[in-house]
Amino acid sequence: MYFWSVYQGSKTKSKEDLEIAQDETVKTYEELVKSFGGLPSGFLSLAPIAVPILCMALPPIANMAGWTGTFRDIMVFAGTPLIALTIGLLFAILLLATSNKMEHFNKLTNDTLKMLGPILFITGAGGVLGRVIAVSDMVPFITGNADILIGMGLFFPFIVSALIKTAQGSSTVAMITTAGIMAPMMDILGLGSPIMGALTVMAIGAGSMAASHANDSYFWVVSNLSDMTPQQGYKAWTSMSVIQAVACMAGIFVFSLFVS
Repeated sequence: MYFWSVYQGSKTKSKEDLEIAQDETVKTYEELVKSFGGLPSGFLSLAPIAVPILCMALPPIANMAGWTGTFRDIMVFAGTPLIALTIGLLFAILLLATSNKMEHFNKLTNDTLKMLGPILFITGAGGVLGRVIAVSDMVPFITGNADILIGMGLFFPFIVSALIKTAQGSSTVAMITTAGIMAPMMDILGLGSPIMGALTVMAIGAGSMAASHANDSYFWVVSNLSDMTPQQGYKAWTSMSVIQAVACMAGIFVFSLFVS
């Protein structure tokens, strides 16, 4: 994976890399700060991201601590994902206001929606497809023919997870669906022991990383935020996701030889 990353890093150049290569002008730190204007405080810079995460951690903390009453209700309310993200949005607006950049609000909003709109649509479509796969006749069919697959061992959950991930794009859906397929088949495949069960979970996780491409929202996150074209995303990110999945499965298989 390391050598492949180095190779792709030398071959794949984003628009920003190309612009930097064409413009060799080097600015000092003071010049960079001056070009951005007044910089906000460290807290306000991190708050739009950090505060929602902290808010969503409040309900589990309240449950573990056994708190009750109004205070717990407030924590649960603040930890609701929609409310937590709204709080983060308010901090983002405050960040713009304190930086005297509110005139850029409309442009930032439009640019963000253009980037996130397709990602949200693809994520929703992937979840629907995953549900269709989960309720189809595929699970009973595989279970009924499990005796043919007994020789595959740990590679069976890996392949199933990788196929589902590649077909519908969501790693979460791939893991949950594959876990449901594997549950009634563990003993048949010779994976019934606790250690083999743990290795099966690891194999499912390895397969869920495979072939992240256009139907995976994270593919577009990586491509868009790295300023890469879809073609560059396939070369740099999709190929890497396949290599990391295969490498992880190879490590799991080698480990299983010593513990099985």
